[in-house]
Amino acid sequence: MTNLRRLLALSFVLTLSGYSVAHAQGLTAGDYKLAVGHATPCAVSLAADGSATIPGDCAHVTDVTHWRSTATGVEFFDNSGTTIAVLKAKGDGYQGATFADNNQLTLTH
Repeated sequence: MTNLRRLLALSFVLTLSGYSVAHAQGLTAGDYKLAVGHATPCAVSLAADGSATIPGDCAHVTDVTHWRSTATGVEFFDNSGTTIAVLKAKGDGYQGATFADNNQLTLTH
């Protein structure tokens, strides 16, 4: 009986982990809102070819030109391929921070 409980508990944890990864892979090209810190969110366009269009008034992330969906969220890059930020799936959106100055980012649809 103890082994059955352990097996059920492990199965439950693995099922939840699998759901989280599957949910994060749902990021597709489209129009999103990106909030930097507590600032008003700015409109962001993520194209299917991996390019990203971010307006100049969206502070701290104007160097972002490319994006890539990952198993756990999304990564933003500049023209040279340097990673600007990594965001992880959280709720209905994605949250993370910029590497250069640790500004909090929230990406929502």
